Amino acid sequence: MTAWHTRARNELEVALGAVQLRALERAISLAANVRADRTPDGVAYFARPARRGVPVVGIHGFGGDKETWLFMAALVARSRGVIGIDLPGHGRSADVAESHASVRHHAEAVVRTLDHVGVERAVICGNSMGGGVALRLAASWPDRVAGIVLVASVGRDVHAGGALAWAHGDNPLIPRADDIDRFMALALERPPPVGRAVIRYVVTQRVRRADALHRLFRGFILADGDAGVPSDVAQIRCPALVIHGEQDRIIDKRTALDLSQALPRAELVVMRGVGHVPQLEAPRAMARLVERFARAID
Repeated sequence: MTAWHTRARNELEVALGAVQLRALERAISLAANVRADRTPDGVAYFARPARRGVPVVGIHGFGGDKETWLFMAALVARSRGVIGIDLPGHGRSADVAESHASVRHHAEAVVRTLDHVGVERAVICGNSMGGGVALRLAASWPDRVAGIVLVASVGRDVHAGGALAWAHGDNPLIPRADDIDRFMALALERPPPVGRAVIRYVVTQRVRRADALHRLFRGFILADGDAGVPSDVAQIRCPALVIHGEQDRIIDKRTALDLSQALPRAELVVMRGVGHVPQLEAPRAMARLVERFARAID
């Protein structure tokens, strides 16, 4: 097959993926009974009001969006409130400068969104970078956090670890146009219940936003101390559930082990056959774990 035919086939697959993704998001949003909206300062979110129990909030990872939590939102108890948030500069939320892309700024955006929807306390679920935001929320706004679920989360040493070099050089979380298949294999061990075209479209969008994502990553990784992921997590007293995929090739399982040992009230669950995005790769199992955790808090 010629390079032209390969490029044309890939472009067609991406276009098909865009159409399929929009239809899929609409269908799952209906099934989950969530409605999309935006705060006055431009943070996009979806929400379902709680009839009973503590609501669950989903915070995506770097370069992701709130839709990564849609499958799980449809599978937790229908009476439980759910909120998915696009962090500033991600998804459909307004863009931000590098100086406002720190973990603390993201956490403040989450607090403002909770205020906007009228939620006082919630279980905060954070995937990857979103786990760092969850840790900052639990450390700095403990009265708003009933519990945290850290899903393939960054660790308390993220601002001093190997990822620091990614801020100034090649970043494996920001693929190039000819690197899409490798990135898909890096992030996902188990294909989520969507077509390959949808996955290719999502990763292609990440490629096209490379400049903005490099800026957002610098804002996230270079702002440490009170602006970053807390290094002293022993101060966090709320219950914590640490979930990690056995086949995660982005964040090592040792990070999850460290968090589960350092947090005073933590439980560790390792999911076999799962990579870096368990809520997409195994949404039913994730929903069971989160629902069990939330019921214990109820």
